[in-house]
Amino acid sequence: MSVNDASVLMDFVSASGAGEVSLLGGEPTLHPDFPEILRMALARGFDVLVFSNGIMPASALDAILSAPAQHCRVMLNLNIGAQIPPEQEHAAASLGKRAFVGINIHRPDLPLAQAAEFVKTFGLRRVIRLGLAQPRLDRRNRWFYPKDYRRVGGEIEDFLEKFGPEGFRIDLDCGFVPCMFTAQGMELLQMSAGEIGNRCGAIPDLMPDMTSVHCFPLAELDQLPVEGSALLSRLRKLHEQRVAPYRQVGIFRECASCAFRRAGDCGGGCIAAAMLRANRRTLETCGSVEETARDAIAQPLRAWSIPYIDQPLDFWKSIAEEFGDAISEVYFPIPVEGVGSGRPLLPDKHLRALLQARILPMAVLVNPVVLPRHLDEIASPVIEELRRLHFECGAKSATLADVRLARLVRENIPELSLTGSCLLEVAEAAQARQMRDVFDALVPATRTVRMPARLAEIRQAFGKRLRIMVNEGCLPVCPERRQHFFEMAHVEGVPASLCANRLEAKPWLRLTGAWILPQHLSALDPVADEYKLAGRATLTDPEQYRRVLAAYVHRTALWPDDIGSGPASALSQIPVSRALFDRLLDCGQICDDCAICRCAGSMPSQDPPE
Repeated sequence: MSVNDASVLMDFVSASGAGEVSLLGGEPTLHPDFPEILRMALARGFDVLVFSNGIMPASALDAILSAPAQHCRVMLNLNIGAQIPPEQEHAAASLGKRAFVGINIHRPDLPLAQAAEFVKTFGLRRVIRLGLAQPRLDRRNRWFYPKDYRRVGGEIEDFLEKFGPEGFRIDLDCGFVPCMFTAQGMELLQMSAGEIGNRCGAIPDLMPDMTSVHCFPLAELDQLPVEGSALLSRLRKLHEQRVAPYRQVGIFRECASCAFRRAGDCGGGCIAAAMLRANRRTLETCGSVEETARDAIAQPLRAWSIPYIDQPLDFWKSIAEEFGDAISEVYFPIPVEGVGSGRPLLPDKHLRALLQARILPMAVLVNPVVLPRHLDEIASPVIEELRRLHFECGAKSATLADVRLARLVRENIPELSLTGSCLLEVAEAAQARQMRDVFDALVPATRTVRMPARLAEIRQAFGKRLRIMVNEGCLPVCPERRQHFFEMAHVEGVPASLCANRLEAKPWLRLTGAWILPQHLSALDPVADEYKLAGRATLTDPEQYRRVLAAYVHRTALWPDDIGSGPASALSQIPVSRALFDRLLDCGQICDDCAICRCAGSMPSQDPPE
């Protein structure tokens, strides 16, 4: 942030009637003009709170020490549980009562007592500011999971019982909820349930590009321009309107019936955590936004449907721990002989343990490209098995490739969520419109994956959730596709690729497959509600599975040959830049009359993907 922009923002905050500003980053004292920015804030009469790790240049420390102690404080963020660096100790010794300690709780069992000893050693204020590491909406940070909130509440109570008599008190940042604490704990905190549970709200944070965000966890949701906004209160109101629907969600399932919520003593915890729990796209802005604010820049939340591979329960526990908030379902083939799931039979030695553990939402795949027997013969065993899997094992949804069978399942098990398979080959809006009363979600034909305009029409016609499979390698207009799927499901053994001859003659066709690299997913965000990974047969290696899943969830780069696709996928590290990918979107798929993929497919690659 330039000094001039900092001055403009301070004038804006001053005109809004605020009496305090916080300087934070990153590490704000590393700003080359930090002393000047601090001086400007003090000259306007602000009380200033500096968020720092204490590893600061001498010029910044001198500027803080030169300021009136009653108007300039420092919160020293400690990484407790690790060795304290000497630079941090030097800053603490110099600041003394000007400083207090801040701790960001990112896991249970943090040694809070270490912070108290640090405070006593260097004579700091006996106030410890505790924050919870909250999730970013893009899930690209390490955050503290709500399932451990109550455990940490007990650790805070234990700390206060020991150090409260020595004059220590705890100051809570936003996102805490009263159910973390016992009644005795609230007495130790000297806070009521309402004071604990209603601390989440738009700050807002003013950014170097002269925009404001609700708070750092929601930075990907909205950025509103400060210019033209009359008052800070107006920006705050606009941000609050955006998240208002999620105030009803809460971070726990129990929030819906919580006495604290009913009494108005809790807002349901961090909005970002509630949004991830909702596991769906962010809602559109509620209410009108005046012409002074540009359209909100939204980063939709994405839910992932991922394939079951036969791994021990510990593997799936680790997947749940690392990716749980991003996973909408783990899909597995229905265990009814002769029905098929669109793929060869795969091992399922550990499936029962995963179903019994109920650590991830499970979905059943009933996916033959054509039914092997008459509907009246096959429907009964399918429905009975789905009923068992739903009520006894907790399976929440089923994916089907036959509309008639789906209607019967809907009639017999209305509680089960149904998804239309990509094998229905829904590629037109008129087809999607016919699915509205049958399915809750729809996976469009893979040949439409690189047609955003067509997907938008399908999504609008369907009117419900569109789930897009992003790593299947099938060629977009392959005449052998239907037969290949039939053979995989019903012919003994694993059939050879039926498009091998075409690919051998024209290997560049592999670039035309129905796949989207993780780094290019933003191209589909406007038309996708959920994403799906293929790979029951190609991602059976657990480390490769985890790597591909992580890349797609966090949108880090992979090569085309490394996404776990099928036999028509790229076999070498072909560079697919965003510019090339954008040219391939909605190209018309007239491959024999186009040279783009032909040229790109012949390019050797030495560099990592963009």
